[in-house]
Amino acid sequence: MAFQVCPQQPFEEIDGVWISDEVGTEFTCPRADHVTPGPFTWFSSPPPPPGTDLSGIAEELGLGVELPAVLKQFAGTWVEYGVVERAYALANPKDWAFLMDRYSHSAVAPKRYTVSAFLAATLGNLERTGVVAFHSGPATGRWSYNGSISYWALPPAPDWVDRQSWADSGQPLDYVPGKTKD
Repeated sequence: MAFQVCPQQPFEEIDGVWISDEVGTEFTCPRADHVTPGPFTWFSSPPPPPGTDLSGIAEELGLGVELPAVLKQFAGTWVEYGVVERAYALANPKDWAFLMDRYSHSAVAPKRYTVSAFLAATLGNLERTGVVAFHSGPATGRWSYNGSISYWALPPAPDWVDRQSWADSGQPLDYVPGKTKD
């Protein structure tokens, strides 16, 4: 069985529960003393199938091309996940609407697996194949309660001082792509 260390309780090793090939493994730290009181849950995306970059919906939507295209707008910069999500939604409104219908968003209603989890898992798969680069950094947007969040860039990895956070973007914290006008 897979285990990970809780990102908010570094001494807690948490056993994961396999959910599906699309979702991956779910981890829940039962301790109550997280940034947001109560248990903390996160997902670890499954590896891409051997010999392919992506599969399923990610492949059908061309996310192996579309997500790097979004990051190309920020060339030479680490980009906080929420900024990537917003840029993808604006560049691909029909695909974003499909993903929102399928997965929803935590800003719309609490849900176990959201469009954010799906896109972040897809970025994780692209990172494992060297298409994008990953760095953990301070969470400044909707997920600031996590303390840290993923930042993404195109290789070669830029200097960490070159980054675009949600706070730097000037967007409101309650913004939900596809639900408000830009």
